[in-house]
Amino acid sequence: MSAATPSQTSAISAKTRVLVVYGSESGNAKRGITRYIKKWEAMPDRNFEIVGMHTGNEIAKKCKTGDGTAMANNLEFVSQLCDVLLVATSSYGDGDPPSNMRNLTELLRHEASMNSDALVGVHHAVLGFGSTTYTTFQNVPRLTDKFLGECGSRRLAMRAEVDEHDPNPGEEACYLKWGEEVYAALQSLPSTRSPPACAWNQPQGKIAMMSSDDDVKERHPYIIPTVYLASTVPMALMFVAWWYAFLKEA
Repeated sequence: MSAATPSQTSAISAKTRVLVVYGSESGNAKRGITRYIKKWEAMPDRNFEIVGMHTGNEIAKKCKTGDGTAMANNLEFVSQLCDVLLVATSSYGDGDPPSNMRNLTELLRHEASMNSDALVGVHHAVLGFGSTTYTTFQNVPRLTDKFLGECGSRRLAMRAEVDEHDPNPGEEACYLKWGEEVYAALQSLPSTRSPPACAWNQPQGKIAMMSSDDDVKERHPYIIPTVYLASTVPMALMFVAWWYAFLKEA
């Protein structure tokens, strides 16, 4: 007897399947979403189940290879895993994805540019973390929210933009409101044909579009040689100095 597919399992349990994905360098995004997961799982009357919690890179890898339980191509694998995708992420450096979120962000960017409909039938909500001390505040959370919608997913709740510069980010109004709205929606999931909770550019829409690795290499073809020279030239000069001193003594 063959094993039940994720869709069949969902039909049997009659519970909304929620997949949690996070991207974080310092751990704040992971801690922020984990706090809600523990709280929700303690609720005796919840009408949904958390089917997994993974980094963005882990999900991107599954999208490319599958995990033996479902056949899928790229983002379609996500739609087979869950009914709702919750993403908690921050930005890093100059508004780039955290290292453990980079592959999924790039996949979403690519699929959105191809007008993909791989996530039709899925709901999503984004929990963003960042610091207003940076000009690229919330860049990756905003891009993620934008790309998910452009790939067909329905926005379940307005994105929360938590400022880690706040001494108590876990008590910020937007963080608390996000949790309440997401939980209520998960308890009584709307149709994916319903209008999204809001546009992706709410509460803010300032973004810096990311580029693919190929774009970076094309714009900066001498990056690798420059880095190589920067590390080898000093060593070469030291060797020459040593050799000169050796010959002089000889």
